[in-house]
Amino acid sequence: MATLEQFKQVRASVSPEIETELYGLLIQDLDAAVQRMIGIASENGVSFTADEVRAYLREMDAEDEFDDIELDVATLAGMLSKEDGCYLRRRQGDTA
Repeated sequence: MATLEQFKQVRASVSPEIETELYGLLIQDLDAAVQRMIGIASENGVSFTADEVRAYLREMDAEDEFDDIELDVATLAGMLSKEDGCYLRRRQGDTA
């Protein structure tokens, strides 16, 4: 069974461009993001299940470990268009 620390090591091994791609996928298609992460882990000799990846992502998000990710214009545009542009406001706690 893989550990959260192994997951973090795999995350640290990817380029900033891949990290941005993965974050964009997380916003647009969670299942695709999880599968992409499983593939990257496999390339690094680590095996994760989809449930493990989801659990690690939740734990890391709770620890604010994704706050440093820079998003490209296309990803930001996708976030703004999702559900009538309310995604960012909900993420920041604004329900208006």
